[in-house]
Amino acid sequence: MPEYSQPADDALYLEPADLGGSLGLALKVDRVLHHEQTKYQELHVLQCGPLGRVLLLDGIIQTTEFDEPAYHEMLVHVPLLTHPAPSRVLIIGGGDGGTLREVLRHPTVRQVDLCEIDGQVVEAAKRFFPGLAVGFSDPRLKLSIGDGVAYLNETQERYDAILIDSSDPDGPAKGLFGEAFYQSVKKALAPGGVAAALAESYYLYQDLIRDTFALLEGIFPHACYYTAQVPTYNSGLMGFALMTTLAYPLSPPDAMRVGELMPLKYYTEAVHRAAFALPRPALNLLPPRIAALQENIFASGRGGLAGLADF
Repeated sequence: MPEYSQPADDALYLEPADLGGSLGLALKVDRVLHHEQTKYQELHVLQCGPLGRVLLLDGIIQTTEFDEPAYHEMLVHVPLLTHPAPSRVLIIGGGDGGTLREVLRHPTVRQVDLCEIDGQVVEAAKRFFPGLAVGFSDPRLKLSIGDGVAYLNETQERYDAILIDSSDPDGPAKGLFGEAFYQSVKKALAPGGVAAALAESYYLYQDLIRDTFALLEGIFPHACYYTAQVPTYNSGLMGFALMTTLAYPLSPPDAMRVGELMPLKYYTEAVHRAAFALPRPALNLLPPRIAALQENIFASGRGGLAGLADF
């Protein structure tokens, strides 16, 4: 992990920079509300003016009250609305509770298993981020504290949706970005299952995106890259991978199902579709078939299964 300074009250905090140290974010810290060294990582909770409370792990911003809906709503609702009726959902990571909160909005969901490696993240979320952690008391939840890679390898469950809500590919999360892990994700999906995972910004992690989608193309029938605007993520943009075993990944969401999720703060039906429309720098990182699917489905105005036959 890169070295980083320690946050302090009434001071500027510089997050470890990306792009070889050339691009980073600065936060004006009002107060350090909490600091501890867990078994796996250093954890801070900060109060930062209009950003609200901010969670840092090993110096990296994980979530802020200011813009967390953009990340959590897009990680969850894009895949769950791609599946016709998700009932059993697995979350790997997600210890702050935001992904769980969004999953529980879906009325078809009957079971949510959440595996988080660091139990202290869950405890910090319950104490300092009650708006994110509200779902931890829901009876549909089964919480496991442990390694997500091992959990997937050992589980006998088959899930309609698997959501990988990890930190960046360093430290405790680095095992969640390789071929063996994605193979175990596919194995744990029920027929017709979908999965979504953090896939980083195409400005910052070009090699990772290129390598990841080269793997996914050989594992899943369909894999696509989509984005959300998250200002407190370095570069202001977060990318995700959507993987499906049956459902067409670019079909429009069902308006009635979207209405059942309200109130939402970021996600809309239009944003769902537009999130897959990529600029050239992102398309250039994807395998040709995936890039052509995402580019031409919008350029031609076609949608749904009718457009799939051409690819």
